[in-house]
Amino acid sequence: MISRSSGLSLYRQVADAIRQQIISGELPPGSLLPSEKYLAEEHDVGRDTIRDAMAHLRSEGLVESKRGYRSRVRSLQQRERVWLHPGEVVTARMPTPVEKKEHSMQEGVPVLVVGDRAYPADRYEFGPAENAG
Repeated sequence: MISRSSGLSLYRQVADAIRQQIISGELPPGSLLPSEKYLAEEHDVGRDTIRDAMAHLRSEGLVESKRGYRSRVRSLQQRERVWLHPGEVVTARMPTPVEKKEHSMQEGVPVLVVGDRAYPADRYEFGPAENAG
């Protein structure tokens, strides 16, 4: 329910509502989101508010959009396991433009960095090397 007196911007409230539908599975990976017009009517807000909410969800990596098409919940890719050796540390940051291009990364996806290697966070997971094999 969108509240005009909550102090939280309308687009954030709409983004929160859609995010909850994604997390709950009501909008599963790969599914199309309702049209901007439908979402605006459903939440009793303008289409600019819906566009801002979609931009926010894209920046989080939850949805993908293409001009002229409805937004879609991002599909989760199979993750590749990287084994960490004792002393190796994983840090997270947003990718450089070169890394985004090199890995064909979507907007809003961070990279996980081990040493001098960056891994797209939506494609890799890490575990201790003693569990490898």
